Amino acid sequence: MDMKKNRVSFSAYEGEDPYLFISYSHADKDIVYRILNRLHEEKFRFWYDDTMEVGEDFREELRVKIQNCAGFVLFISEASMQSKYCGMEIITAYKNNKKIYPVYVDESAEIPAALKLMLENLQHVRGIATEHEEKYVSKLIEGLPIETMRSLIIENGVLIKCKDGSKSINIPDTVVTIEEGAFKECEKLEEVNFGNSVKTIREEAFRGCKSIKRIHLPKQVLQVGESAFRDCTSMEELTVANGDIEIGERAFENCRNLKSIILPEELSEIYGSVFNSCKSLESIKLPDGLMIIGESAFSSCIQLQDMEVPEKVSKIDDTAFSGCIELQTMILHEGVGKIGKNVFKDCKNLKEIHIPKSVYSMGTSPFRGCESLKAISVESKNRQFKSVEDILFNKNKSILICYPAQKDKYEYEVPDSVTMISDWAFCDCKMLNKIIIPDSVCEIGEGAFYKCTGLTHLDLPDSVERIDDTAFRGCSNLETIHIPSSVKDFGWGVLNGCEKVVVICDDDSEAARYCEKKKIAHRSM
Repeated sequence: MDMKKNRVSFSAYEGEDPYLFISYSHADKDIVYRILNRLHEEKFRFWYDDTMEVGEDFREELRVKIQNCAGFVLFISEASMQSKYCGMEIITAYKNNKKIYPVYVDESAEIPAALKLMLENLQHVRGIATEHEEKYVSKLIEGLPIETMRSLIIENGVLIKCKDGSKSINIPDTVVTIEEGAFKECEKLEEVNFGNSVKTIREEAFRGCKSIKRIHLPKQVLQVGESAFRDCTSMEELTVANGDIEIGERAFENCRNLKSIILPEELSEIYGSVFNSCKSLESIKLPDGLMIIGESAFSSCIQLQDMEVPEKVSKIDDTAFSGCIELQTMILHEGVGKIGKNVFKDCKNLKEIHIPKSVYSMGTSPFRGCESLKAISVESKNRQFKSVEDILFNKNKSILICYPAQKDKYEYEVPDSVTMISDWAFCDCKMLNKIIIPDSVCEIGEGAFYKCTGLTHLDLPDSVERIDDTAFRGCSNLETIHIPSSVKDFGWGVLNGCEKVVVICDDDSEAARYCEKKKIAHRSM
């Protein structure tokens, strides 16, 4: 028998994190200490009294330790059942509604009548020194509350897994990399100190740690993997120190209580969806060195009110600010070159925007769902776009890109230079009750007149060849629409939600066949 296992070389736990209280008789210390060594190897936190039982006074220290413990491990033997100390510990645990984990070290031990009511229905583990001891002790370990366990599995500088129930973790300085999913869904974890050596935090390392309040990424951290802190729903503060850091996509997505973000001025890129659905974020100062705002970077940040894009930003990717429903002010500086599609989709409180001369590329439907938008202005020296009466066109006015939803006009005549009415161009223009479309227009884009509820009649010219998906969807007051025989291509749901509409078309036209297939009322001219 290894005598080292019959003594302990560690101290009783004295911190504030959850721990186990160990109740035993010193007469059984050989087997008890052997099992405590196993618990220590498994990184459980526990408090035990290594002083001899003297006298009959039940020390206040013991009472407090039991009251504050997360679990009560009782070693049952003839000696412990006859011990007044153990008896008082059991009674205190019972009165404080502590879960008791009994371990039989003596098969012949009889429980005194005074304690039977408290102990007789408990499932127990036999920890006697037999060839089966390992099996039963392993069963005990499996049953103990995980919050009392402190286990960081580290191999060659890589923190592979945490089985820790602590509120606070200090990453040892031996750790250089935190592996994928290492702390995933450690829901009790509130605070992390990354120490002085961590350089890489891999994918989903802290995903779903719902109790983390704040994260400070120190200077030495160079890489944060995809979804590393995603769904950390209690996080309120984020500070990043290193300007050369690479923060992966969705790294802080759905950190819905995140209110304060401090980024280093040297940071050059915010990757896709990094702050998507950070629903408590009201404002953020973007770094002066920022050059790229990735796809959906701030999508669905529903409390974000004002945004100034730094002068060095050259690209704002697709849907970067979509769903920012409280966004009222957006300042774009000279230098922005590319603006992605749907970049301001559903920014319902955005009222006006200025496009600088540097913008040379703009994705489709950048202002879809901006139902409060009144004006779009374009710098006169811009070579690709222009605004006329606050309406956005490409430079030669062949494409009508966006008619502001809140522009205070009731009638509008589309210029005869226009060949295409772009996707979602008149989306939510509820005040317009008359639109004249010239015979230069060949294509009507997806959702082009979505929810134009003021429209009652509309004539499409013979030049139109294609009507894209949901082009007139939600035009609930549209009574008649003339669709010429020139239209050969119909998208899906073109007239969905137009319950009153009657389509005027030739009997032997694609429009008539479309209406018959979709059971839409129609008549010939």
